[in-house]
Amino acid sequence: MALAIPRSSVTSLSGLFVSARVASLLPSIQPSLSRFFPWSSQPSSADTHATGEIRQSFLGSLLELFPPFLLAVPKKKVSHSRKSMRAANKGLKDKQNIVNCPACGSAKLAHHLCANCYTFLNRQWKQSTKGREIVPDLS
Repeated sequence: MALAIPRSSVTSLSGLFVSARVASLLPSIQPSLSRFFPWSSQPSSADTHATGEIRQSFLGSLLELFPPFLLAVPKKKVSHSRKSMRAANKGLKDKQNIVNCPACGSAKLAHHLCANCYTFLNRQWKQSTKGREIVPDLS
């Protein structure tokens, strides 16, 4: 005989697992809570029922803050083909801002230095400074 569980109670069942986990953490939090709330360190037998209701309301509010679907994780590793299908639209875009350098005529990006002119000027600058020693002014 199969047990028919309504869909709304399935989500509450997953919430019960979460609430059980949070409830297991509460005893470890109890000593630090007694420092701030001294009346909560020694519950009487009459207060145990009220404490249980407070704990249930606390867990219910936690479940409202963190619904069970936030705790979901993938069941299997994403395959390489699915990963590549998802990343297919992330390809390289064509450059529309390629112009000719006015000095040497080679292709360069607009508003950028030409690579050929830069290497030429850099080599010239290094040769001219190689002969003389540059002494920094420390005054």
